[in-house]
Parts: sequence; C-alpha cells; structure tokens
Amino acid sequence: MVLTGEELEKMSDEEFEKIVDKVTVYARVSPMDKLKIVKAWKKMGEVVAMTGDGVNDAPALKHADIGIAMGITGTEVTKEAADMVLSDDNFATIIKAIERGRWIYDNIKKYLTYLLRCNITEVVVIGGIVVAMGPEFLPLLPAAILYINLATDGLPALALESLPPTLTSCRDAKRPQRECLFMGCEGICSAGTFY
Repeated sequence: MVLTGEELEKMSDEEFEKIVDKVTVYARVSPMDKLKIVKAWKKMGEVVAMTGDGVNDAPALKHADIGIAMGITGTEVTKEAADMVLSDDNFATIIKAIERGRWIYDNIKKYLTYLLRCNITEVVVIGGIVVAMGPEFLPLLPAAILYINLATDGLPALALESLPPTLTSCRDAKRPQRECLFMGCEGICSAGTFY
C-alpha cells in the first residue's frame, strides 16, 4: 500500500493506526507526517527505529525509540536528534548492528544465568550447613569460598561470554519490546522491517 502526504494528512490518527502496518511506501510526507507514522507504530506496541538525514527528519528521529542519522549526508541537527549516527551512511550497517547487539545480549544472558545458578547453589549449600549445624561447622573459611568461586566460576563465565552468535539472521526471533529497549542502539528491532 502506498500513501502520499496529502492522503495521510486527511486521515485521523485512529484511521491511520488501523492501516499503518499495511503501508510500505510513503511519498511526499511532511515532518509532522513522519512523526505521525512513528507515533502510530509506537502505539501498536512496536519498537521503532527511524532513519533520516535532513532537518525535517529531526522530530521523528527524536520521538522514535532509536533515531538513526546519516553521518556523511546528515545535517548537524539530525545528528544531534539521533541516538545513533551511521558513519558510512550504509543501511547494511544497521543490520550488522542488530545482529551484533543480539549476539552480545544473548551472551550476557548466558553467563549471568550461569553465574547466578552457581552462586545460589553455593549459598544454599554453605548457608544450609551453617543454619542446620551452626557456624562452627562451616566447611570453608570466607577467603577459601571466594577463591573457589573465582577459580570455578570465572573461566566458564568468560567462555560463555565469548561464544559465537547463535542467531544467523535478524528475522530468526522477534524480541519482546522490553528486551529491544534494553539492548539499546546495538539491538534495534524496527517495527515492520527487522525482527
């Protein structure tokens, strides 16, 4: 579906929100129309990434979850309004950033889960002995516990952190909105384009 700026201007916000996911091309839109598009996607609960290079793109870039300005052709106003600036003006860089952000985020989740499980187990075992039998039966001194924790948890956690990516494409799995926002600029989930 194609919408021109004139048609978009005549539509109410409610009418536009019903068809926003069907529109693939916008022509001759004003800065306010761009802002209307961003707001409609956000109202649908999507995380919105907006790209732009001119002063007229600045309001929509500022309102989007992640505003992306062009580094070479973009104006200074656009760069200031954006969250991220593409230094090479190449849209393929956005896809690489999404993949890299998801890889980093997945690895952070893996090693944090591992560390939490290990440490909770240690606390339960050692704490259980102290609670059940008393502090005089503490099997290890605190310094020994810390040393064992460092030696047994540190290296496996580092190995998990440096695992290669498991997602081969941005379209493999759509992320929940809170995860997309947590990932920040390196993990863009643009409504209707990248998942």
